[in-house]
Amino acid sequence: MEYLTVSQLVIDSGLLILIWLVQLIIYPSFRYTADEYFITWHARYTGLIALVVTPLMLFQVGIEIMHVLFLTSRWLRIGFIAAIWISTFSFSVPCHNRLHAEGKKRELVERLIKTNWIRTVLWTMLFLETMSQTYGQCA
Repeated sequence: MEYLTVSQLVIDSGLLILIWLVQLIIYPSFRYTADEYFITWHARYTGLIALVVTPLMLFQVGIEIMHVLFLTSRWLRIGFIAAIWISTFSFSVPCHNRLHAEGKKRELVERLIKTNWIRTVLWTMLFLETMSQTYGQCA
């Protein structure tokens, strides 16, 4: 099952890099997008980012399912992943839906940036747990 460990490390690394780019660069850039182009640009952004994020998040869940079925349940990782999904669908998706429907509204952009810190911290913690687990196996 070494391929699961390598896959997990690649996926968790990708999501860590992606969430930090989103948190520090992409979401703050919403503040500077012209109001008249915002809905069109936002629709393009969310469609394209979903092509990257969705498969990674599904693979992350799939790896945990494989562990539960064939190895052992890793409750800390399952908790992190569940919290990320809950945060995504409780905060991020509703903010994006409103931004798409209502256009650029400062309070929505700020809420998106603020609430995305939850996912940023959780994915960082998950990555650190992955690194600890990966290097703990090598020792």
